[in-house]
Amino acid sequence: MHSIFDRLIILLCCLSLLFGNPIGGVQVAAFLAALTISGLNGYFGSERFRLLSITIYTALCAIWPDYCSFLPLVYYDIFPLPLTWWVLEVSIAIVIILLGLSRTQSLIVILLLAVAYFLQQRTSQLMRTRTELIRLRDSSQEASLLLQHQNRELMEKQDYEVRLAKLNERNRIAREIHDHVGHLLSRSILQVGALMVTQQDTATREALSQVRDTLANAMDSIRSSVHDLHDDSINLEMQIKALAQGFLFCPLRLDYRIEQEPETNIKFCFIAIVKEGLQNIMRHSQATQVTLTLLEHPALYQLILQDNGLLDGKRTGEGLGLKNMSERVNALGGRLTIERERGFRIFVSIPKERSK
Repeated sequence: MHSIFDRLIILLCCLSLLFGNPIGGVQVAAFLAALTISGLNGYFGSERFRLLSITIYTALCAIWPDYCSFLPLVYYDIFPLPLTWWVLEVSIAIVIILLGLSRTQSLIVILLLAVAYFLQQRTSQLMRTRTELIRLRDSSQEASLLLQHQNRELMEKQDYEVRLAKLNERNRIAREIHDHVGHLLSRSILQVGALMVTQQDTATREALSQVRDTLANAMDSIRSSVHDLHDDSINLEMQIKALAQGFLFCPLRLDYRIEQEPETNIKFCFIAIVKEGLQNIMRHSQATQVTLTLLEHPALYQLILQDNGLLDGKRTGEGLGLKNMSERVNALGGRLTIERERGFRIFVSIPKERSK
């Protein structure tokens, strides 16, 4: 847009040279030729086309000096060219102007050439500044989006770590209750039983029996609560993600798509299979990529662990680890399939109904 205004200003200045002078066919032809060349140069922007068209117009100026009146308009497009070319062209044009026009007209045309140069330089600087501003704006937006993404990941990681810490603390409390309180209750039950053996009085034995039964009920209640607390503290998604993050042997891509938390026995089964499978990959494979997928379907859960490692002798047979996997899956009514083409693949499918 700025270049259009520049061309319009230069054109009006060139037309002012014709005021007070007779206008003939040569002046009209010069006006049309200069306007056409300026428009084409502004549209195409080809350096080779600019140099050729301006050279042709300069040659016309040498033949018809009246064409020199519109040289500033044509030469507006030569200044972006390499310095050697436009200095040579301008020098030739100045010589033609001085030879073909009067002294006053020559000075005015040369002055307009200088004006065209400064207008073109100003417009080029504005375009460079605008381009730089756009680049800075894009860089700023990109940095802002990247920062938002990193902040979101940081918050998700923080929430994940806080939740994992809570679950680990619940698990620790469950173990403490099971180990200490359960031990004290068991010892109390044994002590009451020993006292019952030493007592001969029937009333005392019955009272001690009631105490022992109360302690036994308390023991069962605590065991049930501790088991529930421990089971609730195991989050399958967090455990799987923790195993994936701790696997540093090669890149691992995790695809976890289980919405509803599975039953406890399924969670233990999947965690054990993933642990054993990742250990086997580190011990027996030369894998460079591992894919772990957990899916939930309306009637079943699926686990797929696959790597691209080469097979060796230890991976061709069925070791104790694979047998344990198969026994765990079979106990839940599921199915385990092992494939050894293009790497090693463990496919586990466990139905929901049989797991309840």
